[in-house]
Amino acid sequence: MLHLSRLTSIFVGDPAQNRSVLVVIKKLMSNAAQVFFRLNSGDGGSTPTTWKNPLETFVLLVSQPDVYSSASDDLFTHMLAQGVPYDDLIHFISSSDTLNILLLLFSEVIIEDLLKYQTSKLGASNLHNVVRETLYISSMSIINFNLQKLVAAFQSRTNTGPNVAENIFRCVNIWINYAIMVRTRSQGQIDLSETFENLIQLLCLYDSDQGFPYSETVVSILAEIFANDPTMLSFELRASIEEIFLGVRRGSGGTSGGHTWMLHFMNHLVVNQSFEELKELALCVVDFLQVSNLDVCNKLFTQSANTDSVNMDQYIKVLLQMTNFTLAPVLEEFFSVRMVDFWLDLCDGYNNLVRETLKPNTPIIASDLFGQVVQIYLPKVSLINKQRIIQEGEEESLLHEFDDFRGAVLDLMESMWSVLGNEKLTDILIGSVAQVSPKSAEDLFQIEAMCFCLNKLLSDMTLSESPGICATFGANENFLPNVLLLIQTSCQQKSPANGKEAQILSCDFVKTGSSILATVADYLKQNDKNLRDCMDVLFSSLETCSNADQVDTKFELLLTKCITSICETSRSELTSYLPTFTKIQHAMLQKSSKVSDFSKQGFTRCLGYIIQTYTSDGPESQAQYILQVIDTIKTEVTNSQEDRTQVLCLLNCLSELGSALIQPEEPEDPAYLAQLAQFQDFWQNDPLRLRVVILDLLESVLAQHGRDSEFVEAACLIMGKKLTLPDDEPHFLSFSMQELMEFLLRRCATCEPLTGLPYIIYLLEKVVNHHRASLTPQDFDFMLTKFFLGQHRDAVASDPDLTQNMISFVNSVMDTRPGLAVHCDHWATFVLPEFMRYLSSKERFTISAVTKFWTKVINNKKYSRHDEITIREQVLALGPQLTLQTTGALLSSQRSDLSYYSDLLRVLIARYPLQSKQWLSHTLPQLCENHRAHQLLVEKLFVTRGSRAAADAVLEWWLSCNGLPRLT
Repeated sequence: MLHLSRLTSIFVGDPAQNRSVLVVIKKLMSNAAQVFFRLNSGDGGSTPTTWKNPLETFVLLVSQPDVYSSASDDLFTHMLAQGVPYDDLIHFISSSDTLNILLLLFSEVIIEDLLKYQTSKLGASNLHNVVRETLYISSMSIINFNLQKLVAAFQSRTNTGPNVAENIFRCVNIWINYAIMVRTRSQGQIDLSETFENLIQLLCLYDSDQGFPYSETVVSILAEIFANDPTMLSFELRASIEEIFLGVRRGSGGTSGGHTWMLHFMNHLVVNQSFEELKELALCVVDFLQVSNLDVCNKLFTQSANTDSVNMDQYIKVLLQMTNFTLAPVLEEFFSVRMVDFWLDLCDGYNNLVRETLKPNTPIIASDLFGQVVQIYLPKVSLINKQRIIQEGEEESLLHEFDDFRGAVLDLMESMWSVLGNEKLTDILIGSVAQVSPKSAEDLFQIEAMCFCLNKLLSDMTLSESPGICATFGANENFLPNVLLLIQTSCQQKSPANGKEAQILSCDFVKTGSSILATVADYLKQNDKNLRDCMDVLFSSLETCSNADQVDTKFELLLTKCITSICETSRSELTSYLPTFTKIQHAMLQKSSKVSDFSKQGFTRCLGYIIQTYTSDGPESQAQYILQVIDTIKTEVTNSQEDRTQVLCLLNCLSELGSALIQPEEPEDPAYLAQLAQFQDFWQNDPLRLRVVILDLLESVLAQHGRDSEFVEAACLIMGKKLTLPDDEPHFLSFSMQELMEFLLRRCATCEPLTGLPYIIYLLEKVVNHHRASLTPQDFDFMLTKFFLGQHRDAVASDPDLTQNMISFVNSVMDTRPGLAVHCDHWATFVLPEFMRYLSSKERFTISAVTKFWTKVINNKKYSRHDEITIREQVLALGPQLTLQTTGALLSSQRSDLSYYSDLLRVLIARYPLQSKQWLSHTLPQLCENHRAHQLLVEKLFVTRGSRAAADAVLEWWLSCNGLPRLT
């Protein structure tokens, strides 16, 4: 402290000349702070020294250097205990701007270091008490005097010293952060009310000559408070701020003149294009409003509060005006962006109110209010504002921010629908889209904004069960043409020649247009003309896509997804399009086609949907269309043998065709049901030999690409397509078990085990599940030998993923027909001993799979009587070893894996209570010397009798045996 006072005197003598000294002064202040902390937090040892206020010590040392020049202990002890009266403190900081700044700096350094110190110390409550009783009082005296001095200087038009205001606000900020910290950690209260009153005064200072010298800084400070702990401000202070921000106080009648500053300040920011500062103000205001949201909700909608209705109307009017800020959202203003959260919370609050508490006219008030909010946000989410961001050449992050804003408005629309309903929101949007007569770009922007919001509302409905909405569509004939115009216009504008702006906006237009068409597909299927118009526009638009650039590719993907969705919904209504679809799909699959692989596969699925419902002319006609698609794929595979990507895409197209030809639900078409037996017989006999053609095609492709896992995956998906369906459901991919097993054995012999075998095992699992009734334990032995214990045995044993695949395969059999596994030869010689060894695995997915296996072994409802007798004998014989292996693995496992082992122990104890107690009592002492922990575990496990509380007992045992602290 003596060094600090001496250097301070040197610095004050000539601040400009001695600027380098300031670095040392700050370091000495920080060192002094650390000593202060240690002396007052119990870390100072047995020293009797008492030091309550470093600021007062600093004032004494600097004010009276002649008295305290000596470093004698008695003198220094006296000085540490001596206080400084308020008048002397104020006289000290008034005597020199430099001393004033240094004292503010010292206060700032102490509190800043205290915030850091707090994070590393748990027992600092005494220190906080000392700070609150001494340092806080001195610091507030200094801060508030300085804040009042700034007000006086502004009013008298005199200048403050250089950097004074900056230092004051920095000190204020650090004390606010400290006050928030002590409140959140329940370490008392720091009352900053006087400081906040002074800050509010500074906030509102302005005139034409001096402008707004402190407004931006104070807004920033208040924004931090409202974002973190708004209740730091008393109700009275919040009411004052409410008057300033909104010009009206909810609790009193009339408007307020205090709002004048707000209007002038906002105008000042707009005129000077200070958009960042305007954003900060918006954040501050809306965070403040969120504090009183529930109160506003109650006063607006319920009878619980006696409120001046005129005043409340004025309050809401101001909020609506603030939301309807005239500038472009995100780019120029942030009020409407942040107010989304306010209106969303208000709407949710209204929806959660008890109906009996509402005022009689509340539904009308709510409908009117949220109806106005809808009308405000529709132009706000318009892409015309995104266009302005692009035109201004702003960073791409602003575009993402605008997209996020649009997404937030969708959530708001969804919430407001619960208040407004279809009549006052959905129907109005549909009608408004139809009423626009597009003559300009602005009209299209308007259509897009309404469709964007409407799509969100409609996507949560099932239009086939909403006749009212469908009737509204029918009454507004121009709705569909206007939506289609969005797609057509965007396809015309997407060329790179039209510039980046047109490309970005065109993507948004086609995304909105295609999304809403897919959403209203259930309505489109009800009207042949609408469906035809829609498909014609989508096809013509798709023809404009050539994958010339990323935008073109994105268009193609969006249009293909839309077509796929419509085809899935309207498959039976589109059978007349079959020849057209077949020609388009044939052209798409050509090697020379520039269509993306996604679109080729998606369009093949579309074609499959329509073929699936083309049943009126019998199975032969349907089969001819399937044959056309397969012939196209086969021909293109032959023509593209060296093009890996094209061949893989063609296999995926075949897989998509197989998926699309699966019945979506129980067939209801009486004409199809009348011919069902013919279809079953036709596809069972397969007179066109489609399955032979497909098998030959797959074999020819896999002869070249058999070690490529993507080809193995695609082939396995094709072969297994029918295995999830009932045996009597007709499908062109109905392969026999013999065909499937021969295919799998060929794949197993040639695949790359680490990448290809998982797909083969996946198909094998489906085969076993589908044909389980006809399989024998000898068949299961054969499968284990060929797929896991033959040529791939070393790979399966060494690779954790393959090990887990093998265990999961056995588990699937234990789930469906466990007798296949239990009575096979490999059960006792391989499965039980190896799977017991896997209990010690360190891989979580292996642990999960193998503990599930042993759980299924011990307790399985699918066991026959014969199975149960066999398993009981085996578990009783293996019990001691199984218990030792499980508890040993448990003891050395990670905490996050304990639940797998505790579930296994729980089932073992529940199923074999007497034996498992003996096994545990014998096993646990072999693991570690902790008799008490072992005894407690056994006692608790058998008290819980296999309940889930066993997990807690296992955790306590694990902690104790590993020397870790117990749970509190």
